[in-house]
Amino acid sequence: MGIMNRSFFAAGAALVCLCMAQPLSAQFGSAVPSTGSSSWNPSGYDYYASSTQPSPSDLPSVPSGVPEAVSYELGPECESSCCGPWRLMPDWPACFTATGWLAGGGAANADRPASRFNGPLTFADRHEMMANQAYAVIERQADGSQGLDIGARLDLLYGTDHYFTQGVGLETDRTGAPKWNNHRFYGLAMPQAYLDFAYGDWSVKVGHFYSFLGNDSVMAPNNFFHTQSYARQYAEPFTFTGVLSTYRLTDRLTLLSGIHSGWDVFDRYTERAAYMGGWRWTGPDGLFTLAFGVTSGHELNPADFYGNRTLYTLVATMQLTDRLRYVLQHDHGWQRDYFAAGVDAEWYGLNQSLFYEINDCWAWGTRFEWFRDDDGARVTGVRPTNPIAGLSYAGNFYEVGTGLNWFPTHNLTIRPEIRWDWFDGVGLPFDDGAKDNQFVGAFDIILAW
Repeated sequence: MGIMNRSFFAAGAALVCLCMAQPLSAQFGSAVPSTGSSSWNPSGYDYYASSTQPSPSDLPSVPSGVPEAVSYELGPECESSCCGPWRLMPDWPACFTATGWLAGGGAANADRPASRFNGPLTFADRHEMMANQAYAVIERQADGSQGLDIGARLDLLYGTDHYFTQGVGLETDRTGAPKWNNHRFYGLAMPQAYLDFAYGDWSVKVGHFYSFLGNDSVMAPNNFFHTQSYARQYAEPFTFTGVLSTYRLTDRLTLLSGIHSGWDVFDRYTERAAYMGGWRWTGPDGLFTLAFGVTSGHELNPADFYGNRTLYTLVATMQLTDRLRYVLQHDHGWQRDYFAAGVDAEWYGLNQSLFYEINDCWAWGTRFEWFRDDDGARVTGVRPTNPIAGLSYAGNFYEVGTGLNWFPTHNLTIRPEIRWDWFDGVGLPFDDGAKDNQFVGAFDIILAW
């Protein structure tokens, strides 16, 4: 590993020693804390939280009446007499907080590709150890319950995952060419920088923020698995820049509506406004939720002219038992004149996950995904040095994986998994273009600070 890799893991090791020196009661479970203010949410980012806390954080809140994802009551072996997270930084004046985490791990590809790229897989896209995220959040959550309140949030991400969250005109120049990130794998991204205005059941976010579409999150502690789904990487945008309003109509129904300047765009040389909106409904018993999101507007195509692009996502969450939770996601997107005038592109898929609480410190999960890139427009290698970058694979991508989450302390999460991918269509996307399937084992460690 290079100097940056060694520095990253050296800092992580120092923080591990520091956190181990603290009593467990003074530590914080980044991905699966208890049922108090800390809650693990395998559905990723929750933009539908109570209007009194509309700003999402690395500890996503859950609306009233909605069961927590898989509730982990820390048992005697995982807690002491006190409760509360261990934090590196104290709270700042005016209710600002500074939090974050270190996340790093590795992937082992059974084919051992010469390029060391795991085909179209992303985030864990290399057959090697990687320092994925050194993540920092500075935030003041807006609370509109007592009248008008103003919040703000700034996210900074350093590591290999920065590449997937870059915004045109921010981390790159206005044409999409590299600006301040020139290393082959490592760099800095600012995926969120916004103000949040809250009043009663209303909140309005203004600035640059994560997309609310889909089920998974860029932020490592918000996901069960280290590897990402095809839907997360290829079907959906990562960030928006614009204005997003949230209105809690009832205790069971929350509405979203806003405008943005394009998928993963901060300031492009030419851009057009697009619509985004959605809703989330919670069943009367609180055991079922249904969330819908949509974006529609003109987006640039590979030929550098605009065509209408529309994407919707639908996520259903069912608490089957006290320990078992099922999540179903459907994505469907299309763009007019994608390849040329009159030549459109379409993509869609189905993603299913099952999560089970084994005991107070362990959880098991499995995921099966089918994703169809109908016209070979979406799935490819993202990094430019990937041998399959820019190639077209029209057909069906499948993946099935299973893994564990282990929470030895409140601050530490370890996520091992195995995953098999296969492709039915035109081309060979795996093993540097030599195979139609691959087997990958992966793990990462998340240390919250």
